[in-house]
Amino acid sequence: MGTQTTLVWLSRAGGRMTSHPLTLHEHTLLQRSAACPRRSTFETAAGSLILQSFCSPALVASLKAERGLHAFAHFPEREHQLLLGIAERPDCALTLAYTPGGEIVGQVTLAPADAWWQGVANTYELAIEVSTHWRRLGIARQLLSLALEFDAVEEMLLVAVGLSWHWDLKGSGLSPFRYRSLLAHILGPYHFFECLTDEPNVGLDPANILLVRIGKRVEREVMDQLFQRMRFF
Repeated sequence: MGTQTTLVWLSRAGGRMTSHPLTLHEHTLLQRSAACPRRSTFETAAGSLILQSFCSPALVASLKAERGLHAFAHFPEREHQLLLGIAERPDCALTLAYTPGGEIVGQVTLAPADAWWQGVANTYELAIEVSTHWRRLGIARQLLSLALEFDAVEEMLLVAVGLSWHWDLKGSGLSPFRYRSLLAHILGPYHFFECLTDEPNVGLDPANILLVRIGKRVEREVMDQLFQRMRFF
């Protein structure tokens, strides 16, 4: 999965060489400065799509949100502004699926987890959305594969918080619990597993769900921090 993403520096204590894992902030800066950002094409029954990870603000500014992309901001124009704001933050990573004509039809965001997770090191929240007009075409899996295709992800704890009030229950024709199962099914192949928690938003609806991915190189101490924070693991 690309090059090893660790920084090495000279310790003041005895001149010993030590290392620490790259944060998403550091990795994002490296990706955006690379000559060839990770990009691919994907053919669907509805047309060709371009997929790109670590999207720059300039790229996002040149695109527009397709009208079926509105789960988090309700209106495509506001959704576009939300995505642009994410792209401008060096501590976030944005992966997009967009048409050759410049319409964004899907996105995966990695962003620092909110204040409830304070004290759990290197924890990021994953959010995913595919336009209502481009669903059931395999786009979600393509986006996730590209978004998680970097070595530093194995140093991170990823959380996906599924909240029923963001779900397109009417458009999908699914009940809240069926939609919940769909999210677990989509994220399962990427090593996310369900955790019980007393996180306030998750507790507001029994259909809500918390899914967690523990990177392969996350230290035991950090995992203990995670489980203590969730309490009900």
